Amino acid sequence: MAKILLNAEKRKAEEKTKTLRANRIIPAVVYGKNQEAISLKLDASELLRVHREAGESQIINLKIKGIKEEIEVLFHETQFEPITGDFIHVDFYALTRWEKLNTKIQLNFIGNSEALKEGCILSENVKELEISCLPKDLVESFDVDLSLLKKAEDVIKLSDLGIDTEKYEIHHLHDNDAIAVANKPKTETISDEAPESNLPEEETKEETK
Repeated sequence: MAKILLNAEKRKAEEKTKTLRANRIIPAVVYGKNQEAISLKLDASELLRVHREAGESQIINLKIKGIKEEIEVLFHETQFEPITGDFIHVDFYALTRWEKLNTKIQLNFIGNSEALKEGCILSENVKELEISCLPKDLVESFDVDLSLLKKAEDVIKLSDLGIDTEKYEIHHLHDNDAIAVANKPKTETISDEAPESNLPEEETKEETK
């Protein structure tokens, strides 16, 4: 996995966040179990690029001007302007190599399903997994092989993903929980019965004379 680099500068206490944002500079902070908190400022365009590339589950090498060593971090909390969607503030969590971390990893649905070819409808019940693992074991995504869905009502369970539970502790789900299901297509039923007449009974008798 290629290294993802993000440049930052220390933010002075007198620098107003409103002025920074007006100049496309985003205030941020980095902290961790073994990392003292450092107030930062980042270029908005570079931050957006890195956020799109890394998401919440890929390690970022934070390069702070004036500090020799890069800091390995994850996006911990991001605040956005509700109307424009622009960044308001970012928290980074500094990683410790042998400390497990909690994060979310996306599921990647791959392969071809015989059931879907026959007209079944795919239900993706789970889109991401919340896990705990060591930083060195972080991955971008877990694959879900749709070829396991061969006929209607077939189910891919969590246990079918083949995730190494020695490395990854999965939260809130159990082995038998459904990740994806091939549902039967809905079909409309047409009744063979003749439609009932809406005419009053007397009018119906007149017509049959």
